[in-house]
Amino acid sequence: MPTKYVDVDGYAVNYFHTGRTTLPNVTPDTSKGKVLLYLHGAGSNGHFGHKMLDLLSAQHSPFSLDYPGHGRSSGTESLKSVTAYSELVYGFWKKLGLRPAYLVGHSMGGAVSMDLALRHPDMVEGLILTCTAAKFNLTDERANIWKDVMQGRAGQPFTKDSCSPATPMNIVQEGWMEQIQTDPRVRYFDLVACQQVDLTAKLGDIRKPTLVLAGQDDQGTPVAQSEQLRDGIPGAKLVVVPQAGHWLPIEKPQDACDAILSFLN
Repeated sequence: MPTKYVDVDGYAVNYFHTGRTTLPNVTPDTSKGKVLLYLHGAGSNGHFGHKMLDLLSAQHSPFSLDYPGHGRSSGTESLKSVTAYSELVYGFWKKLGLRPAYLVGHSMGGAVSMDLALRHPDMVEGLILTCTAAKFNLTDERANIWKDVMQGRAGQPFTKDSCSPATPMNIVQEGWMEQIQTDPRVRYFDLVACQQVDLTAKLGDIRKPTLVLAGQDDQGTPVAQSEQLRDGIPGAKLVVVPQAGHWLPIEKPQDACDAILSFLN
């Protein structure tokens, strides 16, 4: 995917798009279909969703970005809260002059998407909430694994826990190659931000068309949490993808895109 940089709140934000590239400070063409903005998860980067975005680009205009401190964007620290990430994304949307978008939020990006729909509905045409939750079941024990990594007390835990048991090892390795582009301390504080968010009581206030995508084998955000989103957001639809875990965007990109295109159409 072509990449560009744009200054948002003093950060050089790296973003990905499809179609022809453009001159600096010129937003790529967004005339095809819907504008889709992929928002990545904790400690990840905008390229993590590239398989889905490439598939969706045949009919629509997808974008994704690296949050500050993630991937190739500037910064060395996380933004510490979901609300702070929401404000950064809102500034990005305004800076590019995009029309209202469908937010494709993965994991923490799903919480950011819901927060934007509640606080900045002008930028949101609809939501595609992927492997996410209104309140993450994220224990201190799990977060402290990354605290130890951040402090140099342990190596990064390259496990298959984020994927379905059926996912081939080369896909698992591909996922980790994306994750290691972000510093472990950024990942740790992202997880702390996820621990602090609770949008449960506000789900009924979201008034945007919503698709919830879940991986059948997701251990991090189990299907029951996706069902809570479906039941809490008025009119929301749920699709559960078999043989997929928390890394659904790279495990089953075609299945995800089929569900998204059906929803958008």
